[in-house]
Order: sequence, then C-alpha cells, then structure tokens
Amino acid sequence: MKRLVVALGAGTIGLLAAASASGSQLVYHPANPTFGGNPLNGTYLLQQAQAQGNGLKSSADSPDLSGLSNALSGIGSGTSPIVVIGGSGSSGTGGSGTGSGMP
Repeated sequence: MKRLVVALGAGTIGLLAAASASGSQLVYHPANPTFGGNPLNGTYLLQQAQAQGNGLKSSADSPDLSGLSNALSGIGSGTSPIVVIGGSGSSGTGGSGTGSGMP
C-alpha cells in the first residue's frame, strides 16, 4: 500500500513539473506613450521623473566638461586645435618637448 501511495505521489509531482515547464513566448509591451505604450501612463511617468529631480546636473558633483568644450571649440572653423595624446613630446627637435607628442 505504501508503494502505491509513493508511486502515485511521484507521478503527480512529475505531471505538475511537466505542466509548469511549458510556457509561452514573452511579448514586449512598452510603458512609455512615446514608444507606443498606453497614453494613460504618461502622467504617472512624468510625475515619477519630476520626483527624481534633475540628477547629477543639479548638484556640485556634476562632471567638469570645460576641457571638452575647449577641445570642441575649433571644430568646423577650418583650424583644428593641436591635440597631444600621451607621450612626453620628445619627438620634436632640440629635446624641448615641441612636436607631435606621439611615441
């Protein structure tokens, strides 16, 4: 009798495991109305974004991008700024450090 109960229990567990292993494909549903989501989500998403604040731009911890804007200032004007990448500039003449700076 015990063997019958154990066999039925094992069979039931096996059937349940097999049934739960079957699934269907995942379907992507966008939440943002801009990307095709429900328009009723717009107000909620806007409130969540406003509650989070402006991020790093509003604090003193924001990165200093002044070097980037200085480097990009000459683009499109016909004169390109000299950019030294690595090296000590020893490829120039007289050892004064003038030159391309390329090793």
